[in-house]
Amino acid sequence: MQGTLVPCAICAGAETRRVYTKFGWGIERCGRCGLVFANPRAPEEAVLARYSSEYFWKEYLPAAGAPEGRVDMELLDAKNRPMLELIRRHAPSGQRLLEVGTGAGLFLKAAERAGWNASGVELSPEGATFARDRLGLDVRQERAEAMTFSPRSFDVAVMFDVIEHLFDPNVVLAATHRALRPGGLVVINTPNFDALSRQGLGVDWAVLSPLEHLYYFTERTLRAILRRAGFQRIQFVRRFRGWSVPEAMNYTYTHAPDGRRARLYGKAVRRWGDASLSLVLRLGRADSLLAVAHRD
Repeated sequence: MQGTLVPCAICAGAETRRVYTKFGWGIERCGRCGLVFANPRAPEEAVLARYSSEYFWKEYLPAAGAPEGRVDMELLDAKNRPMLELIRRHAPSGQRLLEVGTGAGLFLKAAERAGWNASGVELSPEGATFARDRLGLDVRQERAEAMTFSPRSFDVAVMFDVIEHLFDPNVVLAATHRALRPGGLVVINTPNFDALSRQGLGVDWAVLSPLEHLYYFTERTLRAILRRAGFQRIQFVRRFRGWSVPEAMNYTYTHAPDGRRARLYGKAVRRWGDASLSLVLRLGRADSLLAVAHRD
């Protein structure tokens, strides 16, 4: 299977350097701006094949805490409370919330239960159907870049573990920008290419998956692509109440759980994780990036 060379999504540069080869596909860094992305890129149908009905029911839902579609609303509220509190601090008077890439709609349901007028878009038919039929949510099955919500109709937009999967993050960010009212808030989280876990686990770090994750951001490159889309007042939340040692230094998220690096990194995290968590967060080396920004 042959892929297609793609230019950098930030600076359109074509000069890249190979960082990793994984599952026969390349992950490369732009020589001009430093963005890391899958290149050459696998055909779209090969990437989308990952998100099958079987994946949704047997992998996604159990990992999301809803095995076989069973949703415990109290646990759902507790899990999402730290994020909803963060959003409310940055948008104290907000009423309408848009989620780009809802999955099954679990966060969106928690937002609705917290008082938000919540809507979303989701490409997966299984996800959109689950969100509508099981959770009673306003979720439209459509590509985010072609979302049919009215412009300037939301106070807040969120994108959780989504931007790294997008074929064209610029187009989706532009559509999200249009959907927000002037001054509206966007909240994005995505894996952190500068994470300590990448250094600890190496190429086996499960985030490195070029048939699934097409982009790999650092604070610098995520800031750059948000600015390119017209967002301002960009901040990175390094201390987030929802991050403990397992979320910030996940040594189990590896394609080689029995490998030497996984064993050594796991041993180090179990021994020193609690003591080093504050430093890891302060240095911006946690597993995730969490950015908040505003529409101009």
